Amino acid sequence: MTIDDLKKINAVIETGSINKAAEKLFIAQPALSRCIRRIEEEYNIELFDRSKGKKIALTKEGDIFIHAASEIMLVHDSMVLELERHRQRDSSRVIFGTAPQQAIFLYGNMMREFYMRYPDFRLETVSGSTQTLHHDVLNGQIDIALINAVEFYDSLYYEKQARLATHIYAARNSPLPSKAVRREDCLYPAVTVEDLKNEKFVINYPGSASRSVFDRLMAAHGLHPAFIEEKGMYQRLKAADEGIYSYFMIATGEADSMLGADMSRMVQIVPEEDVESWRYLVCRKGYESTEIYRAVRKCLERTEY
Repeated sequence: MTIDDLKKINAVIETGSINKAAEKLFIAQPALSRCIRRIEEEYNIELFDRSKGKKIALTKEGDIFIHAASEIMLVHDSMVLELERHRQRDSSRVIFGTAPQQAIFLYGNMMREFYMRYPDFRLETVSGSTQTLHHDVLNGQIDIALINAVEFYDSLYYEKQARLATHIYAARNSPLPSKAVRREDCLYPAVTVEDLKNEKFVINYPGSASRSVFDRLMAAHGLHPAFIEEKGMYQRLKAADEGIYSYFMIATGEADSMLGADMSRMVQIVPEEDVESWRYLVCRKGYESTEIYRAVRKCLERTEY
């Protein structure tokens, strides 16, 4: 059985007729019938109900076969597309992605640094959610991503870039900032997880790194706070400024991209109670040994973001 055979069977399903499928495929009807018979003999099944006077229909065995065949064709088409992208991609070009809140401050400085030091390479940038960028690297749609990874794939290479800390942008009029204490090991005033007990939160959706940290942190300390979900960073910021929900986030150093925020309301979890999370530079295994990957990494080291 070949991919071409599967496409022929699929055409019969779509048209409801062997004759119509043969016309659609520009092949002779006997040739299509032989293809069907060959597959039936190979798997010892009957694909179609051939009762006289009935429109051609799948048997139960045929239904199982076509379901599996559809998945095989989908994987095949995905492979062909990825190979074509690989052939078309210029070896001097790198596609780099990160989350919008990092991209705001990173891309301008990074691209300037990159083109000054590596004029023979071409850097293209994209932004998206952690989950989307992670899958784009996995599927070969982008080359490198700077993400707060929460799941890991054997086919990808992960290089730690920065330890993340849990931050809370307290809702306007929240008592949380008044509970916080200054510590030498914290950039912002620190609170304990116990201090969060009566807070209501606005958080990102499942699949995001901050949501994973939220779920892990609350589970580790047995808390079940009320929360709502908002996809956009600025929607979450607005919810906090409106005074109902505190914005739960993870960040490195200074809280990332808090444009227009009242930073007197920013607190962080005491390090001894926080859960471990990291920002990673991610690429396909083997790509980390290329000159262009090393160029991107060097630029990140020299760029403030």
